[in-house]
Amino acid sequence: MKKKRYSVVNLDWHGYVFILPTLVIFSIFLIYPMINAFWLSAHSWNLLSPKEFVGFENFKTLFTNSRFLSSYKLTMQFSIISVIAINLLAFTFSVMLASRLLKDSHKNVLQSMIFLPVVLSVVAVGIVWKYMYQSTGIMSVLSAKLFGKPLPWLTSTQTAPYSMIIVYVWKSVGYYMVMYIAGLLDIPTELYEAAKIDGANFWHRLFYITIPSLKNTFALAVVSCVIFTFGSFPLQFVIAGGGPSRSTEVMALLIYLEAFRFNKYGYSAAISVMFFMTLIVFSFFQLKIFKSGKT
Repeated sequence: MKKKRYSVVNLDWHGYVFILPTLVIFSIFLIYPMINAFWLSAHSWNLLSPKEFVGFENFKTLFTNSRFLSSYKLTMQFSIISVIAINLLAFTFSVMLASRLLKDSHKNVLQSMIFLPVVLSVVAVGIVWKYMYQSTGIMSVLSAKLFGKPLPWLTSTQTAPYSMIIVYVWKSVGYYMVMYIAGLLDIPTELYEAAKIDGANFWHRLFYITIPSLKNTFALAVVSCVIFTFGSFPLQFVIAGGGPSRSTEVMALLIYLEAFRFNKYGYSAAISVMFFMTLIVFSFFQLKIFKSGKT
């Protein structure tokens, strides 16, 4: 009687078949536009006439253009302040919600209230806050009660950039709060119990157990926050349109205006390349900083 032979089928390629649709979509809508932006940045093109190769002329114009330099500085200011505020608030809320100071029912309500702005439409949020910042809006009423007169939230070049930061932080903090809560849940409770037995108070446990244990969470939250914050565009466009006097014209908004309002597609692509390179440098140094603190 002959024995049956069973052939071993190599199934390694099946995985690539399943991810092929995602790879195709990812390549068409992300990889190709990124590569095309580098190529387009070396050309002058207004969408109607043929592309004209200009080499590095667009980049030379960038560094001598006061509008771009002002936008770049504003984007850096907006990103740094927003990232610090978002992560401090998100971490504070997560520690507060993970503690036993509040009842579970109160925690659920508070957590839902903080996270709710994350799921709201950016455009809807922008329109609502635009009305809130008007002279008869709630923000003007509150500032009048606190400072004796309403602040010119959207009409002053001094306050308008910070008005955008307030809205962005309010909308984003809940997303990163969830990240920190997930990180806190991974910390073994035995560490806190042992620290309590040894007489460690809340601040000792925070600085010697919680923060060191959340090193990877901090790295993920800060790097992703920088990337998303640096690309902020809808709020500035909907609420202030880049005004007053371009005081809220961040780089993403400038890219949009140069391309779709002034038809300078090559120049806009050059700004996009600078945008991309800045993010790469920022992310590299942030990961280096977090990795250097590894114990």
